[in-house]
Amino acid sequence: MKGILTFLFVLSVLGLAFVIGSQNESQITVNYLIAQAHVSVATLIAICLLIGITLGVVIMLATWLRLRVQLLAANAKINRIQKD
Repeated sequence: MKGILTFLFVLSVLGLAFVIGSQNESQITVNYLIAQAHVSVATLIAICLLIGITLGVVIMLATWLRLRVQLLAANAKINRIQKD
């Protein structure tokens, strides 16, 4: 059930970003550290959303992996103690 709700939330955020982006077709100038680009507001919103989702997933996976390693170490310690 939690997975379905998460999926619906992500889908609604993407839908909202699409609606907002489709209403903003004007061109803007984006200044990078070493360059400039002329992009539409919709493209910029999509890029920022993609970067945000990617960073969130990477942080979530790093935390999950750290907790998984801790769990494996704790299970190994429990098994070692039970054998003694």
